[in-house]
Amino acid sequence: MAALNHPKIVAVYDAGVHDGLAYIVMEYVRGKTICDLEGGALTYKQALGYLVDVLEALDYAHAQGVIHRDVKPSNIMTVKDGENVKLMDFGLARRSTDVTQTTHSGAIVGTIAYLAPERFLSKPSDVRSDLYSVGAVMYEIFTGTVPFRNDRDDVVATMFSHVHDLPTPAREISRNIPEHLERVIMRSIEKDPGRRYQNARAYIADLRALLAPHQPASVETRTPRPVARGDNQTVTDPSLREALDRALAPSRNRNDALEAVLRGMMATRRRRYDEAMEAYLLALHELTVSGSNVEYAKTALKYGAMLLQKASDGVRERTELRDGVHRLNEALRFFHDYGLRDQYGEAEYMINALERAAIGMS
Repeated sequence: MAALNHPKIVAVYDAGVHDGLAYIVMEYVRGKTICDLEGGALTYKQALGYLVDVLEALDYAHAQGVIHRDVKPSNIMTVKDGENVKLMDFGLARRSTDVTQTTHSGAIVGTIAYLAPERFLSKPSDVRSDLYSVGAVMYEIFTGTVPFRNDRDDVVATMFSHVHDLPTPAREISRNIPEHLERVIMRSIEKDPGRRYQNARAYIADLRALLAPHQPASVETRTPRPVARGDNQTVTDPSLREALDRALAPSRNRNDALEAVLRGMMATRRRRYDEAMEAYLLALHELTVSGSNVEYAKTALKYGAMLLQKASDGVRERTELRDGVHRLNEALRFFHDYGLRDQYGEAEYMINALERAAIGMS
């Protein structure tokens, strides 16, 4: 971090340990994050100017071999009375030569709503992953919502959407978005990295073209709001690693489980039921170990849905159907305890469907 010296990046001056406490000395910046701005505070030109600032910061960082990996509105700070912005919080950054996208514990790092699809597929991330995150921020600024989210706060469903679902075209959400602006937004969040901007400079060039005098001076923008949680910070001090690994074991189990659920959902879509069964059973076990009751219950719903799809394809085993009923009965208890009424009703319906499928085998 200290090696990065750029006017659009919050500077790091020093780091050390004092009385057993690790510290970092950073530049003090007076301002607000984009999340803290009032609704409608950004003009069309301001929004594009801010995005250019972020991309200039990333262009510099990428040239130094550093990938940010957590670009989001709350990491973009306005300065100089809102004239421009600085990119901050390189806490998850990695050298581009370190092509992994997980911590030592195997956890996906970053903020789910803004991560590129390859980050969920155990594929290497590069500068184009950062540019996808900028695209997600841009989409949110002009539409008021992130490209993919789940109203039930289902993390795995959001991850699945990043990988498989097409985002709603920006103009379908806000008709006052010009077509050329929509093209830039949608290109930046292409699922295939090869179809995105390949570097920050190409992205900047298209944004500067949108700032040309003949372009509209006023297009409505929306102030982004935090929509996802669960950032997984990494720690590199080897003296703390062993203790932290022990303390974070439940979280590590949970993250392993969420990745397994995603594999199960993908396998189900492809009708690879043996693969899906293995992934779901692993996930359910890990969630039990970590004590993640709500995630266990939500995963039981996905597991039950897979069993029903498998049964409708003519592949049904009474033991599996009964196991699905058993796990969904456990899920009912958790949904009741946490007041999740919609999910409770869905679980009841699925239990009845699985029981009917099992009876139909006799």
